[in-house]
Amino acid sequence: MRIFQHRSVAVAAGVLCLSLQPLSALAQGFWGGDESAPSLNIAATEITLDIPVSISTTNLQLLLAQASNGGGLSEIKQQAVRKYTQHLHSELARELEAHFDDEDIPLVQDDGILELGNSLDIKVIKHLVRMQSKGGYDIEEGVVVIAGEFRYQLSNRAGNNLREHHIDVDELEISSKYRIRTRRNSGDSDDNTGEAIERALSALVEELMDAMEDNLEADQLRAMAEL
Repeated sequence: MRIFQHRSVAVAAGVLCLSLQPLSALAQGFWGGDESAPSLNIAATEITLDIPVSISTTNLQLLLAQASNGGGLSEIKQQAVRKYTQHLHSELARELEAHFDDEDIPLVQDDGILELGNSLDIKVIKHLVRMQSKGGYDIEEGVVVIAGEFRYQLSNRAGNNLREHHIDVDELEISSKYRIRTRRNSGDSDDNTGEAIERALSALVEELMDAMEDNLEADQLRAMAEL
């Protein structure tokens, strides 16, 4: 329950409190001290993504038939890139917002005291593990892995980089299993490669957050804002 004092009492108490505080405490209070942190805006992540499109020779015709307006394989790839790029944007935004909420960092749309910028340049690679025929089906099993790099930096309002970090995505060893089962007499296929890629990308975001979070704590941001 909030209790409001009489105006004169509140003013007198405020003056008394102000006179008793040392200058260092005043400076800390204006900044927010241990109870607040500098405002932060998060720049849109720059994402460069390369993904496999030709799932297998047995269902390539099916994939081409699904292209809109005869766009062919290149159109299929662009559609997939847009889909997975949006997935990455959504996952990164959700994880970053949750982290800064836990740290009580006020997020703003622009003109924050600090700005977090980041870029992700990755390639999704398929590795075939086995091919087999069973019960009228051709079955392909393997893993998708992610390679590339991630960079992020914190800058101030003047645009000066205060801290920059690089993460080698290959070292995170992100992978996910896929399976394609294609009926030999019709070419119809049951393919979970797309789901495997999404799982791998979600796992990548979680690993990136684990690697970043120690550098994005409230105390770290306060110290950088004072530079």
